Amino acid sequence: MMDYEHSGLLSHQVLVLLLLEVQWRPVFLAPTDTSCDLRSTKSLTELVRHEANELLDKYTTFHGPINGLVDGVPDSTISGINISEKLQDIVNKNILFYLHISKVEEYQKAHWGNPESVAKPLTDVKTRLDHHLSKIQAILKHIIPEMPLPATPAPPQLSNDHDYRRKKYGWGVIDKLKDWLTKVLQVLEEAKEVCDKETAEI
Repeated sequence: MMDYEHSGLLSHQVLVLLLLEVQWRPVFLAPTDTSCDLRSTKSLTELVRHEANELLDKYTTFHGPINGLVDGVPDSTISGINISEKLQDIVNKNILFYLHISKVEEYQKAHWGNPESVAKPLTDVKTRLDHHLSKIQAILKHIIPEMPLPATPAPPQLSNDHDYRRKKYGWGVIDKLKDWLTKVLQVLEEAKEVCDKETAEI
């Protein structure tokens, strides 16, 4: 029991620190160009990943254990041969995950009464993904100003007509999201050298 309470307290402390890192802004500095602000973008990515992990725990607590391959969910890979192509793919995949998380939320409301234990973390993750998208778009535009942003991917077209398939779909989306966010952090590390070079030339 003590281990569980200690783990819960530690998880809460990590979340508070990540929130402070993302939300804190020094008010005494003059305005600067933060379009390639990798530090806060990485902190936000870590926060979304943390919240996705918590969402997965809440989801499986509510629905029970789920595992196995799941059809119709985004994969967690990031494609591209250079940093700009990888960032473009991240923009696309961010939007795609947002659309799929929205679908999970729709299923929760329509079929399971939208319990607060799952509804709140779902909303939190959606909100963070939206903020995360704007951060990645800003970095991409900073590195290659003339590059148009990728087209918005089509919303998911699904045929999950049984409760278990809907549950498994939701689990698959959240599980792939947290894996994808780990890969996003790796790309942001790669982007540091390019961002530093572009900032130095301004």
